[in-house]
Amino acid sequence: MIIFNHGYSTDVDGRGFRLIFYLKGCNLRCDWCGAPESILPEPEMLCYPERKEIAGQTVTPDWILSKILRSRNLIDGVTFGGGEPTLQAKELVQILQQIRMVGIHIALESNASTMHYRQVAMLTDQLFSDLKTLEAEKFIRRINPDLNLLAKIRENLRFAALNHPDLTIRIPVVSGLNDRIAEQHKIAVFLAELQADNGNFQVELLRQHHIAEPKYKALNRVYLCKDVVLPNKSVIEKFSAILKEYGIKVLPHESIGN
Repeated sequence: MIIFNHGYSTDVDGRGFRLIFYLKGCNLRCDWCGAPESILPEPEMLCYPERKEIAGQTVTPDWILSKILRSRNLIDGVTFGGGEPTLQAKELVQILQQIRMVGIHIALESNASTMHYRQVAMLTDQLFSDLKTLEAEKFIRRINPDLNLLAKIRENLRFAALNHPDLTIRIPVVSGLNDRIAEQHKIAVFLAELQADNGNFQVELLRQHHIAEPKYKALNRVYLCKDVVLPNKSVIEKFSAILKEYGIKVLPHESIGN
């Protein structure tokens, strides 16, 4: 298993004070990605002007479990993010099963696009899953040319809404992707359909940012969203209002990233 970071967070990656592991490798290529060092599965060197950092460390399930057990009296739970953690499902399932046996709360952050998503998701107590766009052209151009992945996301989100007891659907609000009213209504209609089928979830809107731009430079990659004007807070507020019109529960704006 390969991770690119681990650490602690409070009420961001699940409820309470949490130990989080970021698994390396992602099957999507979102052009606004805030963690470009997470995309490739192999270790990489980030070369900043003043320092160098290695993103990528091979660890064993026992190494992760020992970290968790040593922290169990300090944390409210453990979270697995990425990258896309379900790409490493074989070892992750093994870890999750052992964590469940000792009664530690588990959260997962996933793009909901993989064949192993459902298996992994149902071993967790809290689930965060992304919905970026429903428009095929935008998905192909900005996320991944394989439209089968968009179909898988729709299917997996429907499964999670119907079967997981604690699902948050995260929507990154991105300029030119889903910041227009027409696209927002399409997303709202889809979510309302899930709700009408007895789906249970809440929505969190996350505003696009440029925080990761230095990482692209350090990786010697082109940041395709450089100089893009970011959605302002009024875009978030209007999107939130549209979702609420459809009866969808939206987390308060205070929880939305800057």
